[in-house]
Amino acid sequence: MTRPRAWHALLLLPLAGVAVWLVERGRTVREDPAAVLAALRAAAGPALPEAGAAGATARSEPSTYNRDTLYEYIDGAAEAYLARGFERCVVATYTFATEGLEVSAEVYRFAAAGGAREQMEAERPSNAKPLSGMPDAFADATTLVSAHGADYLKLTALGTGTASPKALATVAAGWLKGRP
Repeated sequence: MTRPRAWHALLLLPLAGVAVWLVERGRTVREDPAAVLAALRAAAGPALPEAGAAGATARSEPSTYNRDTLYEYIDGAAEAYLARGFERCVVATYTFATEGLEVSAEVYRFAAAGGAREQMEAERPSNAKPLSGMPDAFADATTLVSAHGADYLKLTALGTGTASPKALATVAAGWLKGRP
Protein backbone atom coordinates (compact mmCIF):
# COMPACT_ATOMS: atom_id res chain seq x y z
CA MET A 1 0.00 0.00 0.00
CA THR A 2 1.31 3.43 -0.90
CA ARG A 3 1.49 6.30 1.49
CA PRO A 4 -0.65 9.37 0.80
CA ARG A 5 1.35 11.94 -1.06
CA ALA A 6 0.94 15.71 -1.47
CA TRP A 7 -0.96 15.36 -4.73
CA HIS A 8 -3.60 13.26 -2.91
CA ALA A 9 -4.25 16.26 -0.68
CA LEU A 10 -4.63 18.43 -3.79
CA LEU A 11 -7.43 16.15 -4.94
CA LEU A 12 -9.33 16.96 -1.74
CA LEU A 13 -9.11 20.75 -2.24
CA PRO A 14 -12.12 21.00 -4.64
CA LEU A 15 -14.19 18.97 -2.17
CA ALA A 16 -13.21 21.36 0.62
CA GLY A 17 -14.10 24.32 -1.63
CA VAL A 18 -17.57 22.89 -2.28
CA ALA A 19 -18.07 22.34 1.47
CA VAL A 20 -17.12 25.96 2.24
CA TRP A 21 -19.43 27.22 -0.52
CA LEU A 22 -22.36 25.18 0.87
CA VAL A 23 -21.80 26.49 4.39
CA GLU A 24 -21.74 30.09 3.13
CA ARG A 25 -24.92 29.59 1.07
CA GLY A 26 -26.64 28.19 4.15
CA ARG A 27 -25.84 31.34 6.10
CA THR A 28 -27.49 33.73 3.64
CA VAL A 29 -30.86 35.19 4.56
CA ARG A 30 -33.72 33.81 2.58
CA GLU A 31 -36.87 35.69 1.56
CA ASP A 32 -39.90 35.33 3.80
CA PRO A 33 -42.19 32.83 2.02
CA ALA A 34 -45.29 34.89 2.89
CA ALA A 35 -43.74 38.00 1.33
CA VAL A 36 -42.78 36.05 -1.78
CA LEU A 37 -46.32 34.67 -2.09
CA ALA A 38 -47.84 38.15 -1.69
CA ALA A 39 -45.51 39.52 -4.38
CA LEU A 40 -46.40 36.66 -6.75
CA ARG A 41 -50.13 37.25 -6.23
CA ALA A 42 -49.72 40.96 -6.90
CA ALA A 43 -47.70 40.28 -10.04
CA ALA A 44 -50.23 37.73 -11.29
CA GLY A 45 -52.65 40.49 -12.19
CA PRO A 46 -56.10 41.55 -11.14
CA ALA A 47 -58.49 38.92 -9.84
CA LEU A 48 -62.16 38.58 -9.00
CA PRO A 49 -63.50 36.57 -6.06
CA GLU A 50 -65.20 33.23 -6.50
CA ALA A 51 -69.01 33.27 -6.50
CA GLY A 52 -69.35 32.17 -2.86
CA ALA A 53 -66.91 34.81 -1.61
CA ALA A 54 -68.92 37.44 -3.50
CA GLY A 55 -72.27 36.28 -2.07
CA ALA A 56 -73.44 35.10 -5.49
CA THR A 57 -74.84 31.76 -6.60
CA ALA A 58 -72.71 31.64 -9.77
CA ARG A 59 -69.97 33.43 -11.68
CA SER A 60 -69.28 33.30 -15.39
CA GLU A 61 -65.89 32.19 -16.64
CA PRO A 62 -63.61 35.24 -16.34
CA SER A 63 -62.41 36.90 -19.54
CA THR A 64 -59.05 38.64 -19.61
CA TYR A 65 -57.85 41.54 -21.71
CA ASN A 66 -54.49 43.28 -22.08
CA ARG A 67 -53.26 46.46 -23.77
CA ASP A 68 -53.61 44.87 -27.22
CA THR A 69 -57.09 43.38 -26.73
CA LEU A 70 -58.86 45.99 -24.57
CA TYR A 71 -60.55 47.40 -27.67
CA GLU A 72 -62.45 44.12 -28.02
CA TYR A 73 -64.16 44.79 -24.69
CA ILE A 74 -64.51 48.58 -24.45
CA ASP A 75 -63.89 49.91 -27.92
CA GLY A 76 -64.99 53.51 -27.30
CA ALA A 77 -63.25 54.08 -23.96
CA ALA A 78 -60.07 52.05 -24.43
CA GLU A 79 -57.97 55.13 -25.25
CA ALA A 80 -58.70 56.73 -21.85
CA TYR A 81 -57.65 53.54 -20.05
CA LEU A 82 -54.47 53.18 -22.10
CA ALA A 83 -53.53 56.83 -21.52
CA ARG A 84 -53.71 56.21 -17.76
CA GLY A 85 -51.36 53.22 -17.88
CA PHE A 86 -53.77 50.29 -18.28
CA GLU A 87 -52.00 46.90 -18.25
CA ARG A 88 -54.67 44.17 -18.06
CA CYS A 89 -58.16 43.38 -16.77
CA VAL A 90 -60.48 40.56 -15.76
CA VAL A 91 -64.23 40.58 -16.44
CA ALA A 92 -66.97 38.26 -15.15
CA THR A 93 -70.69 38.29 -14.38
CA TYR A 94 -72.08 37.21 -11.00
CA THR A 95 -75.60 35.80 -10.66
CA PHE A 96 -77.58 36.29 -7.46
CA ALA A 97 -80.64 34.28 -6.41
CA THR A 98 -82.40 37.47 -5.30
CA GLU A 99 -84.66 38.82 -8.04
CA GLY A 100 -82.51 37.12 -10.72
CA LEU A 101 -79.98 39.90 -10.31
CA GLU A 102 -76.70 39.88 -12.25
CA VAL A 103 -73.66 42.02 -11.59
CA SER A 104 -71.00 42.70 -14.20
CA ALA A 105 -67.59 42.90 -12.51
CA GLU A 106 -64.49 44.42 -14.08
CA VAL A 107 -61.07 44.76 -12.41
CA TYR A 108 -58.47 46.82 -14.24
CA ARG A 109 -54.75 46.80 -13.37
CA PHE A 110 -52.80 49.98 -14.09
CA ALA A 111 -49.05 50.58 -14.09
CA ALA A 112 -49.43 52.88 -11.06
CA ALA A 113 -52.01 53.61 -8.38
CA GLY A 114 -52.53 57.10 -9.82
CA GLY A 115 -53.87 55.66 -13.07
CA ALA A 116 -56.42 53.49 -11.25
CA ARG A 117 -57.57 56.44 -9.12
CA GLU A 118 -57.86 58.76 -12.15
CA GLN A 119 -59.96 56.20 -14.04
CA MET A 120 -62.21 55.68 -11.01
CA GLU A 121 -62.75 59.45 -10.67
CA ALA A 122 -63.50 59.75 -14.40
CA GLU A 123 -66.16 56.99 -14.27
CA ARG A 124 -67.59 57.68 -10.83
CA PRO A 125 -71.32 58.40 -11.14
CA SER A 126 -72.17 61.98 -10.18
CA ASN A 127 -74.66 60.87 -7.52
CA ALA A 128 -72.42 58.12 -6.06
CA LYS A 129 -71.84 58.22 -2.32
CA PRO A 130 -68.86 56.87 -0.34
CA LEU A 131 -69.41 53.39 1.06
CA SER A 132 -68.92 53.02 4.79
CA GLY A 133 -66.26 50.51 5.76
CA MET A 134 -64.76 50.47 2.27
CA PRO A 135 -62.04 53.02 1.63
CA ASP A 136 -62.05 54.62 -1.80
CA ALA A 137 -65.35 53.02 -2.84
CA PHE A 138 -68.35 54.92 -4.19
CA ALA A 139 -71.76 53.63 -5.27
CA ASP A 140 -75.16 54.65 -6.51
CA ALA A 141 -78.14 52.31 -7.04
CA THR A 142 -76.59 50.40 -9.97
CA THR A 143 -72.85 51.15 -10.09
CA LEU A 144 -69.96 50.76 -7.66
CA VAL A 145 -66.40 51.94 -8.33
CA SER A 146 -63.36 51.44 -6.13
CA ALA A 147 -59.61 51.90 -6.40
CA HIS A 148 -57.14 49.97 -4.30
CA GLY A 149 -53.47 50.32 -5.17
CA ALA A 150 -53.01 49.89 -8.91
CA ASP A 151 -56.37 48.10 -9.32
CA TYR A 152 -59.67 49.70 -10.27
CA LEU A 153 -62.93 47.81 -9.66
CA LYS A 154 -66.11 48.65 -11.55
CA LEU A 155 -69.34 46.84 -10.74
CA THR A 156 -72.60 47.33 -12.62
CA ALA A 157 -75.93 45.81 -11.57
CA LEU A 158 -77.66 44.47 -14.68
CA GLY A 159 -81.17 45.28 -13.60
CA THR A 160 -82.73 47.39 -10.92
CA GLY A 161 -84.24 46.46 -7.63
CA THR A 162 -83.80 46.78 -3.93
CA ALA A 163 -81.15 44.03 -3.87
CA SER A 164 -78.73 45.80 -6.24
CA PRO A 165 -76.85 47.99 -3.71
CA LYS A 166 -76.33 45.08 -1.32
CA ALA A 167 -75.13 42.79 -4.13
CA LEU A 168 -72.67 45.43 -5.36
CA ALA A 169 -71.29 45.93 -1.83
CA THR A 170 -70.97 42.18 -1.28
CA VAL A 171 -68.97 41.62 -4.48
CA ALA A 172 -66.75 44.61 -3.65
CA ALA A 173 -66.14 43.30 -0.12
CA GLY A 174 -65.19 39.88 -1.54
CA TRP A 175 -62.79 41.54 -3.97
CA LEU A 176 -61.20 43.67 -1.28
CA LYS A 177 -60.79 40.70 1.07
CA GLY A 178 -59.08 38.59 -1.59
CA ARG A 179 -56.46 41.22 -2.43
CA PRO A 180 -52.85 40.71 -1.31
